[in-house]
Amino acid sequence: MSSTAPVLIQPPAWFTQPTTVLAAALIGCVLCRRLPDGQIIRARISETEAYIGHADPACHAHLGRRTTRTEAMFAEGGILYVYLTYGIHYMLNLVSHQAGEPEAVLIRAAFIEGRHPRALAAPGKLTNALHIDKNLYGLSITPDTGLWIEDDGCRPPVSVRPRIGIDYAGEAKHWLLRYVWTGHGSLSKP
Repeated sequence: MSSTAPVLIQPPAWFTQPTTVLAAALIGCVLCRRLPDGQIIRARISETEAYIGHADPACHAHLGRRTTRTEAMFAEGGILYVYLTYGIHYMLNLVSHQAGEPEAVLIRAAFIEGRHPRALAAPGKLTNALHIDKNLYGLSITPDTGLWIEDDGCRPPVSVRPRIGIDYAGEAKHWLLRYVWTGHGSLSKP
C-alpha cells in the first residue's frame, strides 16, 4: 500500500505524545533502516504494543524499576530502547512520552513490499531483517543514527488486541495495548 502524500520524517518530539496514541499512529508508518553499506530498508509497520510505565506489570520499568538495561526508557521520547530477549532476539522499542515516564512502543511486525508478508511477522524476525541490535540502544530516532520513521499518509484500519507473551503480568496480560493493521497478513498473531 503506498500513498501519494509527501513523505514526512517524524522528528524525535513526535514520539513524546501519549504512548497509546503513538502505538496506534505508528501503524502504516514506514520504519527505515540505513545499513553500513548505505542501503536503506523500508518496512511498513503493521503491529505495535504499548508499554505504559510504572503501573504496567508487563513494562520493564514497572514500579519505577531503573536498571542499566531500562535507563533509556526514562529519557524523553524519541530514542531507541533495544534489548536482547531469551539471549537470541533483539527487540526494538521506541521510547515515548515525557522524560521520567518510562514508556515505550514495541514494534512487533512490519512488511516489506515485494517480500512474503510474514517475513517480518514477529519482533525478532523484524530486528534480524533490519540488522537492529544493541548498538542502536539510546540513539535518537533520526536519519543521522540510521533508524527513523517516515509518514507518507498511509492510514490503515487499526484494531486493538491484548498484548502477546506476557502471561507473567497478571491482569495486565488482558489490557488492550496491542495495535494491529486490521486483517493484514503480516501480523505476528491475528
